[in-house]
Amino acid sequence: MKKITSIVSLLLLLPTILLASNVFSLGFGSISQFQLDAVATGLQNASVVDVHNWATGGELRARVFGVNLEGYLLIQQGEIVDVTENGKPVFANDIAQRLFGMVGIGFSTEVAAFTTLSLTAGSLVGMNISPGFDMQVWMGEEDNVFSRESWNDFFTQVPLAYRMRLDFNLAGFSFGVHYQVPSLGFSYANSDWAAMEPDWEHGKIGASFITSFF
Repeated sequence: MKKITSIVSLLLLLPTILLASNVFSLGFGSISQFQLDAVATGLQNASVVDVHNWATGGELRARVFGVNLEGYLLIQQGEIVDVTENGKPVFANDIAQRLFGMVGIGFSTEVAAFTTLSLTAGSLVGMNISPGFDMQVWMGEEDNVFSRESWNDFFTQVPLAYRMRLDFNLAGFSFGVHYQVPSLGFSYANSDWAAMEPDWEHGKIGASFITSFF
């Protein structure tokens, strides 16, 4: 009985110990990301200021024993390509709403006063929603759609992606910019080391504002 009581007491005290020892932190905030390739040739200023080329959403970050666990989710309306006789929109590829983002694990280091540099590896994730609220969940690439009949193939074909962040931190607040790139297709099914290289031509830039709660 004493052993059980000691274990329960330790579990109850664990959150307090983690917070007091600065080995755990949690933050949440907003994120915006430019949806055109950042290094695309012929990119015009008008494309950068066009709000339709940006997606916004939320980002969650946690740090446990020096390891970063992070993820973000953006939302963007599908492209309207036509209108029916009843005035209803017709969406490209039958996608009315897109939810997409990235989850990953990484590390960070202080590069200057109040400034940290973070590197994360993980996977792109998303969900496409049709006008009739049919949903398709994908990982890595939009054509890698989850199916109960082929879930094993689904996970083995999820390619790796990377994100680099530069954050400016002050009094529990953090403003950061990031650059996200997919790999050249490295996955469990494609374990060629050359495929781990970043695909620099399809990078995306963005910014976030995070408030730390712990």
